Amino acid sequence: MTSPTLTVGSILLAFSPTFSLLFLLVSQKPQLVILSVTSAFAYLLSALLSSVVWLITSSIGGAIKSGGDGSAIGTLFALAIPGVICQMIVRCLFVRGYFKVEAVIRRSVAKHEEEEAAANARVNNSSSNGTALNGNSNNNNNSDSHAETNALQLQLNDLSCSVASGCGYALLHSLFLYGTLLASESGESNSYNEGAYAGGGGSTGHGGTLYQQSCGGMPSLINGALISCMFSILDVMWMMLCFFGMRRRSQNEVASGGAAIRSGGSTIQSFLQGLTCRGLSDTPSGGNAAILLVTITHLAAALVLAPNGYEDGCKLSLPLLGGVVLLVAILLRKVMTKGNFLPEDQRRRIQGMQLGLRTVGQSHVE
Repeated sequence: MTSPTLTVGSILLAFSPTFSLLFLLVSQKPQLVILSVTSAFAYLLSALLSSVVWLITSSIGGAIKSGGDGSAIGTLFALAIPGVICQMIVRCLFVRGYFKVEAVIRRSVAKHEEEEAAANARVNNSSSNGTALNGNSNNNNNSDSHAETNALQLQLNDLSCSVASGCGYALLHSLFLYGTLLASESGESNSYNEGAYAGGGGSTGHGGTLYQQSCGGMPSLINGALISCMFSILDVMWMMLCFFGMRRRSQNEVASGGAAIRSGGSTIQSFLQGLTCRGLSDTPSGGNAAILLVTITHLAAALVLAPNGYEDGCKLSLPLLGGVVLLVAILLRKVMTKGNFLPEDQRRRIQGMQLGLRTVGQSHVE
């Protein structure tokens, strides 16, 4: 059986990025928890879809080759490309569905505010002959109502919701990617008969810790935990970039036909700008470039694991995967530092909320 210390350390290494974000940020708001659970279900759908695609393509390929095994490179591309495309499609559909739900919530909140304003107006008209104290009380109730609805809308911004969605997506991805190996290594104890080993010990079949030829100097639990950890970080950043891209693409749908054509012509330029880590523009072409960058970096992250099929291949695959993580992190940081990750309406709402809180604080002090 694998050492309990190694097992616990591997679990912490594999799931710590996701659990840290879940407990520190997502769990504080019930709306974000629901969004995280929904995004986890979206990943489950993408895994199901990619499995169905692989089943169909492998059956067709086997029929054409009449039972031939095919090359390892061909199998790698046949697995990686449909899997990445399926995940990207489901990820974009999930974000698009969130935007539709968000629009419904905002219309409901706006209707609630209108009803509250009408009710307060009727109360003020009926008590127009009252004292000034009653008028101040009505104003305070009105401001409290607006503060409540503003706080609800403040939670539904692209930054917090993209992080929550990325956490749910990353958590289920990590469980699929690492859970099987973890269960096989930690779930079965060694058995002994009169002091002699009699079986058990997880996937090794003879007790002890599993080492694989692809990474002979490192336990498989550690190797898998590193891969799972880096993919968890990537899933969160990919979801954030997907929110950025789909939000800008929605601006393209609202724009006029001529403006949409002109903005779409610079997608390649925006893509090259993002690929060289110079940030992305706050335009529909910048959104298209963000979606394209997520797809390409996801495919690159899948393909850099190909050396794991050879002896000591982890010495090459792990640094390459770390390079993809660094590239996506730099790209996301450039987008964040340019100050255009949030759309203009959300930036104005947050600024107005902050000004309102300052005004309320000053009135309480007085």
